[in-house]
Amino acid sequence: MHSNHSSKHLNHQYMIMIHIFLMVLLIAVGSQNGAPYSRVAIDLGRVQVYWYAIFIMTGIFLAAYHSQKELNRMGYPKDIIYDGLLIGLPLALLGARLYYVLFDPLPHYNSFIDIINISKGGLAIHGAIITTLIFVPIFCKFKKIKLLPLLDVLMIGFLIGQIIGRFGNFMNHEAYGPAIQSELIINLLPKFIVEQMTLGDVVHHPTFLYEGLWNLTLLVALIVLKKKRLLKTGENLGLYLIWYGLGRGLIIEPMRVNGAYGDALMLMNIPVNILMSLVFVGLGISYLLFSRYKMKSLPYQTDLLIEKN
Repeated sequence: MHSNHSSKHLNHQYMIMIHIFLMVLLIAVGSQNGAPYSRVAIDLGRVQVYWYAIFIMTGIFLAAYHSQKELNRMGYPKDIIYDGLLIGLPLALLGARLYYVLFDPLPHYNSFIDIINISKGGLAIHGAIITTLIFVPIFCKFKKIKLLPLLDVLMIGFLIGQIIGRFGNFMNHEAYGPAIQSELIINLLPKFIVEQMTLGDVVHHPTFLYEGLWNLTLLVALIVLKKKRLLKTGENLGLYLIWYGLGRGLIIEPMRVNGAYGDALMLMNIPVNILMSLVFVGLGISYLLFSRYKMKSLPYQTDLLIEKN
């Protein structure tokens, strides 16, 4: 009975998140007067709010909402995620921005304001991931809470946030790939995506969407594998690093390199995100091997759930 109740509660939780995301997307697209879309969601004269920021914050909010609900089921302190966000979110945004600025092949930063200005984009998820993975162990040590179960939940949150946040790139008319040569692919894509991904008369690959679907695949897999009692504590981290690294490094980034000029972050004329993604893969494989062979006593993720009446 408890298992069925928990499953229904979790399904309801996911439905809430899906509805919120679709509502934001519907408002964003429905408020436009044709492609290319306006990047500005709210214009108050000297103050403007961009759709990019709205999708990023929606992803963060829903990821935090889900993460806290899951941690509650494992007996973690109430609001521990929100406590962590107070410090972790600014640090993650700072890491994402500094990573982007550091490897931007077309630097145009004339002041400190230019460096920290993210209203029109300019965040690199690799930087946010690295910063977060440095911060979380320190946070757990300070709060005296278990690290690995928290990381399992955060990896799910990462995927939720990234899937939603990528639509900020869509609204910004960026992060696309080369021209689509197949009419079949164009016909499979929703009309509003085709219109926004059209430059001149040419439709370009919506790599933001491909990355979102790639991440969605892992998100569903992690949820199913957890229910089947196949994942041990901490293994979400390794699987996330491997899956995201492979998708980003071998599929998404190579397409973006051949898309918009200057879209790829570079290190000595080498796309740095490809290099970093492959590093993620190596770290993920190493972690899983270490976990399986050196930490055999770790419990399965479902064993950490607390029975609730």
